[in-house]
Amino acid sequence: MRREDPERILAILDDIARFGVSAARVVARGREPFFDPDDDDQRRIARSLAVDLSTAADRLPETFRDAHPEINWRGVRGLRNVIAHDYQGTDDEVLWEVLASRFPQILAVLGID
Repeated sequence: MRREDPERILAILDDIARFGVSAARVVARGREPFFDPDDDDQRRIARSLAVDLSTAADRLPETFRDAHPEINWRGVRGLRNVIAHDYQGTDDEVLWEVLASRFPQILAVLGID
C-alpha cells in the first residue's frame, strides 16, 4: 500500500518531469545519433530514462494511477523488467518510441508537459 502523501506525489511528478526534459533532449538530437551503431550513448540514456520512469510510476500510489487510466501504467511499470533482464534484447525502436511519443503523452496527461 502506497502512502497518499500529496508532497510525495508531487516529488515523484517532478522527477517524471525532469526525466521528460532529458528524453526530449535525446529526441531533439535526432534518430541518426540515437541509432548510430558505433555510439550507443543515446540508447543507454534512453534505457536509463525508461527505467527511471518505470520506477517513478511504481512509486505512485495505486489510487493516483487509477485516476489516470489513459496511461498504460502496467506497461510503463513492466518496461523496467524488460530492459533490466534484456528479454530477447531490448528493441531500440521501442526505446525511441518511448522517448519520442510515450513520454510526451504521459506528461500531457499528467499536466506536466
